[in-house]
Amino acid sequence: MNADPQVTEALVRAAHGDSAALDALIPKIYATLRRLARRQRAHEAAHTLETTALVHEAYLKLADQSEATFPDRAHLYAYISQVMRHILIDHARRKKAQKRQAPEMMAEEARSDIIDVLAIDEALSRLAALDQRLARVAELRLFADLSSPDIAEVLGVNPRTIERDWLKARTFLSACLVSDG
Repeated sequence: MNADPQVTEALVRAAHGDSAALDALIPKIYATLRRLARRQRAHEAAHTLETTALVHEAYLKLADQSEATFPDRAHLYAYISQVMRHILIDHARRKKAQKRQAPEMMAEEARSDIIDVLAIDEALSRLAALDQRLARVAELRLFADLSSPDIAEVLGVNPRTIERDWLKARTFLSACLVSDG
């Protein structure tokens, strides 16, 4: 993700109370938001929620957080990717609840999508219980598509530390998903 001076400028204006800055920012980052949403859907396997719907729901959440400020684009994308992940998890939980109410109406493929979303969320929750930073690194790498230097900037640590943390997190998550599968 290359730095965009227009994005940085809009973030600075928004941090200083310019309510129109967020509206001006969205067209500049829309393509990135769609890419993040597609990436989220690929990782979460939640194919029942369309990319555009996910982007729009994430934008609405961002707009509701008018007091939230982001020092740079990495922090903004980290926040938005976390919002998208939670939207997909909530969507999967609603689908699972519907499955309990009317199981004969659920297709086998939809059931496995819900299980994948919830299994990944459970694995990240287990990792967070053991080590918050490892879980955050995994979330930023998988869902925000941030590079090690960007994650290091967000978390305030060295990029080499992020590389080591990512290796640990990836190993843990893989073990959780294999043992649950």
